[in-house]
Amino acid sequence: MENINSVCYVAKIDSISKIEGADNIEQARIGGWNCIIQKDKYNPGDLVVIATTDAVIPKELSDAMEVTNYLRKGGRVRTVKLRGVYSECLIIPFKFAREATKHANTKWDEGDDLMDTLKIFKYEPPVKMVQLSSGRKVKYHENPNFPVYYKFPNMKNVPDIFNEKDTVQITRKIHGTNARYGIVKKNKLSFWDKIKRFFRLADKWIGYEFVVGSHNVEKGSDSQGFYDTNVWYEIADKYKIKEKLWDYIKDYSIYEDASWPGTGVVLYGEIYGKGIQKGYDYGLDELKFVGFDFVEDGKYLDTLNTKLAIKDILDLPHVEILYFGNWSQEIQDKFVFNNFIDGTKVPHEGIVVKHMNGERGKIAKVINPDYLIYGEKHNIGDSH
Repeated sequence: MENINSVCYVAKIDSISKIEGADNIEQARIGGWNCIIQKDKYNPGDLVVIATTDAVIPKELSDAMEVTNYLRKGGRVRTVKLRGVYSECLIIPFKFAREATKHANTKWDEGDDLMDTLKIFKYEPPVKMVQLSSGRKVKYHENPNFPVYYKFPNMKNVPDIFNEKDTVQITRKIHGTNARYGIVKKNKLSFWDKIKRFFRLADKWIGYEFVVGSHNVEKGSDSQGFYDTNVWYEIADKYKIKEKLWDYIKDYSIYEDASWPGTGVVLYGEIYGKGIQKGYDYGLDELKFVGFDFVEDGKYLDTLNTKLAIKDILDLPHVEILYFGNWSQEIQDKFVFNNFIDGTKVPHEGIVVKHMNGERGKIAKVINPDYLIYGEKHNIGDSH
C-alpha cells in the first residue's frame, strides 16, 4: 500500500460470502476489512475505493452517494453489526470518486491512497492548548530529540504483516490518552548553561532536560517552562517519573561509552482511568499509567528490553502482556473477540501486536469491532 495508515484507498475485493437469513445483502472481505454490500453488485477481484472506520467523508460526497444519514456525527464512517456480521468500511463507487475529482477518466491502481484526492481524513479529537503556569505566553519550540510516538497501522490495512514464523508480543491496548516523558538533549544551551559549562560549574548533564508531552503536543520542559497543572504532570509526580528517568541515564552511563545517552531516553505510555475517556474509565476512581515502549538514543528497544527498562529498572507499570510466542490468527483472535474489562460487560478496545525485535515496521493494532459499536452507543472517546 502507498500509505499503510490511509483511511481511504483503492483495494481489491478478496471474497464475498452469504449472510445467513439475508436476501439482499452479503459480506465482502477487502484486505483485512469486512464490508456489508448489496447482493450481486460486486464480484471477487473487483477494485473498489474503501473508506475505513473513522474516515471523515465530505458532505458533498456522502450526499451524492446518499449515505450521509448512515454516517456518524461529523460524517465519520462507523462500524456496525448486522445479522451477526460486521461492516467496518464503506465502499465509494468509482463513479462518485471520479465525479468528486472532476476527472471522469481517472484511473487508479490497487493500493493508491485517495485521502488527499477525495479530501477524506481520519478523525482526530481536538487538542486543547493552554498557556504556561506563570501566565506568560511564549513561542514554544519543540525539542527534536523528543519525538512523537510512532503511528503504527491498523492490521486490517496490513493483513500480511505477520506470519507464523514471527515471534511476537501481544499486549492489551488501553483506551486513555497517550503520554511521553523524556530526559533528552536540549535543543540548545542557554547563555547561563554555556557560562556554567565554560567555568566547569556543571557536569555533562547540563545539556539534558526533562520533557513532558501528550501524543502530539509537547506540554513543557525544564528549559522552557510547563503548562498549567494537567494529567501528564499529575502522573509524572505520582509515579516519580522524572527522578526515575534521571537515575536511569546516570546509573547506566557507567556501562555505556562516552556518547551515552546520545539524544536521550523517552518513555511512552498511556494514562487511563477516571475522567480521561468519557464512559470508559475501567471502573477506576483514580488515574493510572502503563508504559509500552522505550527509546534510547533515537532507537526503540526490543520487547524484552522494553519490559526490563520499564518494569524492572524504572519500577513503573508495564502494559499487560497477553502472549509471547509465534504469531497465529487463532491466537490473535483469542485476545480480540469476547474480551471484556474485568467484572463488566464493557469490551476491551483491542490489542497491539509487536515483533519481538521492536522494529517499527512490524507492529500493528487490532481493534475489537464490538468496542467500536459499544463506543458509538455510549458516546465514548475515539480509538487512536
